[in-house]
Amino acid sequence: MPSIEEQNLTEFLAEVKLKMENITFSKQKDIQKINDFIFSSDGKYVRSKIIFLYGHRIGIEYQKLLELASTTELIHLSTLVHDDIIDEAPLRRGKPSVLKFSGIKKALLYGDYLYTKTFSCLNSLENKDIATILINCAEKLIEGEFNQISAMTYKAPSLENYIKIIKAKTAVLFSGALQSIGIHANFKEKDLNLLYKLGHEFGFAFQLNDDLIDFSNESVTGKAKYKDLSEGKFTYPLIAAFNDSTEEERKRIYQLIETKEYSQIVELIEKYNGFDATRIERDKSINNCIETTQNFIKLDSLDYVEQFLRDTLKA
Repeated sequence: MPSIEEQNLTEFLAEVKLKMENITFSKQKDIQKINDFIFSSDGKYVRSKIIFLYGHRIGIEYQKLLELASTTELIHLSTLVHDDIIDEAPLRRGKPSVLKFSGIKKALLYGDYLYTKTFSCLNSLENKDIATILINCAEKLIEGEFNQISAMTYKAPSLENYIKIIKAKTAVLFSGALQSIGIHANFKEKDLNLLYKLGHEFGFAFQLNDDLIDFSNESVTGKAKYKDLSEGKFTYPLIAAFNDSTEEERKRIYQLIETKEYSQIVELIEKYNGFDATRIERDKSINNCIETTQNFIKLDSLDYVEQFLRDTLKA
């Protein structure tokens, strides 16, 4: 039987989804057909979960959390649609992508449509500081996508550059959402900076966990095995191993990506402890999340949040 915490979170996520459906509704039949397709399945809504778990405990009004969560999720959804077009991805977590469902022209227009709806939401926010933060997040997400295309496709970036990409592509929206909660709570700059750090650490751990999932069983994770490798993307486990490998092995890694011999790439990653290095960095960020959380969450409800962080951020 679910706990009261889980019931409250489930109800909140259902309301976020319903609000997004209402915001994106269109009388144009092709747009609405894609809307129906997207909302027919349950998303992860990780950003909404974070917003509720922290915002509720900090004491933010429910409707403000709902507004923030739906706007943040729309920004995220917009980027997913365009990401799948860029990656030519037929699947998204084991299900057809919008690209596969509607074709490239309609998918591209639909991603643009979502952005117009997002900015309509941002314009209607009562607190313009929050609107500014989320607009900056959207801008950084797009810049991060450009950097990823330039730095990661069929060539190995440095770990330093990869971390910069993660900050822009994954961590920035978590940071923006948590900072927005702090603004609602009238936090001072010191605490706003702590919330930004918390979002960064969560996003970093989330991405490293996703990097590990790329090498995991699809039936368990829902993500197609070797999806990133098949798109020629170097992620943390491979970059860590690549940095320690010989020049000959580096050439071989490029060849193995081209010929799609992924099991041999896994052997090289294991040889140079790339998976272990990724887990170590992920776990550091999880512990940093928990440590920072103690600044905002009362001890009597910290256990649930800590367990959520560990469950969400570990493959």
